Amino acid sequence: MHGQGGAGVFVNRKPAALAIVSGYPPPYGGVTVEVQRLRPLLERRGVDYIIYNAVSASQDGGRVVSVCRWRGLWTLRYLLAGREPAIYLMTDRLIVWLLGAFAASWRGKRVLVQLRNAFLADWIARSPVRRILAGFALRRVTHVVCVSRLLMSCAVSIGVEARRVHWSPAFLPPDLAPEGRTSVAPEVWAFVESHRPVIAANGKVYWYEGQDLYGLDHLVDLAARLKPDYPDIGIVVCFWEHAPADEPYLNKLRRKAAAQGVEGNLLFNTRKGSFVPVLEAADLFVRPTNTDGDAVSIREALYLGVPAVASDAVERPNGTILFRTRDVDDFEAKVRAGLKSAPGRDGRVRGGLTAEDGARIEAYISLLAAAAGGAGSSPRAGREF
Repeated sequence: MHGQGGAGVFVNRKPAALAIVSGYPPPYGGVTVEVQRLRPLLERRGVDYIIYNAVSASQDGGRVVSVCRWRGLWTLRYLLAGREPAIYLMTDRLIVWLLGAFAASWRGKRVLVQLRNAFLADWIARSPVRRILAGFALRRVTHVVCVSRLLMSCAVSIGVEARRVHWSPAFLPPDLAPEGRTSVAPEVWAFVESHRPVIAANGKVYWYEGQDLYGLDHLVDLAARLKPDYPDIGIVVCFWEHAPADEPYLNKLRRKAAAQGVEGNLLFNTRKGSFVPVLEAADLFVRPTNTDGDAVSIREALYLGVPAVASDAVERPNGTILFRTRDVDDFEAKVRAGLKSAPGRDGRVRGGLTAEDGARIEAYISLLAAAAGGAGSSPRAGREF
């Protein structure tokens, strides 16, 4: 019944009130972590839900069903024939938005779409065809959830009614779904224990406008610049996605690190595992991206009391130490400042959930509950984000 993309997903089971079409750990990164932490909040609210995992084979035989094997065909079939009355599409795929618009307009489904990266802004600026198609789709779904205010303004600019556009960064407290040390590769802990200070980063091999999106190249430069003053410096980069095709670039970076004498100060951890335990063990978190959505890992770091240094490529949360995007000199300067200001692991104030965060999360869950028509739905959903 819960096979990977099989027909049994549609039959022999009672439809839930809310379907979440997304991903689920492993891998641990971005949307998959958000969905994992969303579960207990929905359950406390009494929302009957099912998660269709289109990213990996992970499933639990109950509320998480893997559909990744034939996800394209499955998505088409589901949005044309799926039985859940409310559908939350946590994806950046334009074709899925268009299918969601069909499900809302012609099948009477309550469809929500989450915008979580820079794609829509890029389409508006550079691709008239995608801009038109995105506008067509998003104007017809029930609600649009945006992880940044930039994406909110983008959605409104293409004709989505402001009352149906909601701001909610994807951060949910990590305590909702605790991630233990055993979910991290042993070699990571060996590296962390043998280096001081430890800087954590995450990402994958990816390119944006011909540049290393996650700034992996600048992390090698950073290690070389810091080592004279911090001979035991360690930079651990946890990859939330990795493929064999990435190895040539990583090998190039490893050779560069060796040439600069910092091969032992840098660890590219390409094994799947949780990031939060590594983040908790670090002295500083860095996010040298050249574009972004609303990076959950920055909010996690701030919540855990770990100083966060990030590029100014997009809006960042209050408390982030900003540096000029792709400026390695400014990156180094801000990292040095962050290391000097780091409170030490024993002096951290953990669990800093602001009143704004609390209200935002409450409104987010209320919006989903109202869409599902389940217990605990509340008129607070909507513009209180």
